[in-house]
Amino acid sequence: ISGGLDMDVGDRATRAAAFGENRLPEPESKSIWELMWDALQDPTLIILGVAAVISIVIGVTLECKATGWIDGVAIFVAIAVVVLVSAINDYQKEKQFRALSAAADDRVISVIRGGSDQPIEVSVYDVFPGDVIYVKTGDKLCADGIFLSGADLKVSEASLTGESDEVKKGELEFNDAGRIKVSPFFYSGTQVTAGKGRMLVVAVGTKTFSGSAAVLMQQDGTETSVLQAKLNNMAELIGKGGLACALLTIFLLMIRFAVNFGQDNAGYENWDHGTHWREMLGFLIIGVTVLVVAVPEGLPLAVTIALAFSVKKMMRDMNLVRHLSACETMGGATTICSDKTGTLTTNEMTVMRAHAYGQDQGEKGKNTVEHSGDIAREILFGSIVFNCDDITQIFNATGDKEPCGNKTELALLKWVLDMG
Repeated sequence: ISGGLDMDVGDRATRAAAFGENRLPEPESKSIWELMWDALQDPTLIILGVAAVISIVIGVTLECKATGWIDGVAIFVAIAVVVLVSAINDYQKEKQFRALSAAADDRVISVIRGGSDQPIEVSVYDVFPGDVIYVKTGDKLCADGIFLSGADLKVSEASLTGESDEVKKGELEFNDAGRIKVSPFFYSGTQVTAGKGRMLVVAVGTKTFSGSAAVLMQQDGTETSVLQAKLNNMAELIGKGGLACALLTIFLLMIRFAVNFGQDNAGYENWDHGTHWREMLGFLIIGVTVLVVAVPEGLPLAVTIALAFSVKKMMRDMNLVRHLSACETMGGATTICSDKTGTLTTNEMTVMRAHAYGQDQGEKGKNTVEHSGDIAREILFGSIVFNCDDITQIFNATGDKEPCGNKTELALLKWVLDMG
């Protein structure tokens, strides 16, 4: 086990078929046409489309053939703008998100193979169960595993549990209360904050603890956003209200028509097929016009443009939003349940007060620099620098270097830098 796998092409293919690859399946991306079709399923846009067709038919056949089509075509143009803005924005953001994810996930780690004591570098995608991975401070684990050997290994499992306390790794130990004091289990996605050692890979990809959770989160959720639900309700209300008003208008006009015949008013003494059927058709046209006018053709366009501007503004704040609906969902939040560590706080320790040379050195130890001599200061700062040696630098998601290691030592080193 300690010598690792003796990998060849056949063994790699066999293990990939048996255990799967060390990567999470990406959800199938939609084409621009599919995104446009999804955007067209908006009930408000459907009502607008029906209203546009009716407007064109009435305008061309019963009004002016030269200009009767303008109102209907204008509604279709508004629908096209809404669909194109929504679909193109979602398509572009999806491509950017996938490119960033691929660049962040593909990294190189050290594994031990072929019985050699010297680790070799391989891609995280080329790790299989049975591999022995060499872990050290700053490494982000790419698979689930079991402790083999090491010294002073500590791992931050904040990405899984949200807790900032480091977990000791080694041979299984229990405390007096019967709880685990030292854990031999490593989890994918966690980060080594101290020590070094070796671990045996037991699960990769979707078989890992974090991988199975990621697969569940990738499942398609068809839940409607808050604003979209309100717009759907409004479209249904407009449809029912507009239809009721149209029927009421036709009903009242028909009553007036009947009253005119009952009172033998001028033009209603005798039934005239051409005149009176044309008048009744006019009643129907008036009712349809009431229904069409009730539909707010500018509302979907205004909402889409407002959300598109919100996405652009969030991108300037270094926040990548994949879907337009995410902006209005966050804007409509009334209660936010948040983890404290690393979210409301910076997930780092800071020296707040220092006590040296037999006296309190004040807030953040500023008096240490002001009242100590050069030799005493060099001894104090040198002791901190030489003893806080379990620190390394890693690259974060933006590609910048950031320190990683014991949080207390990081705080002391930062204090030394701040004090000059």
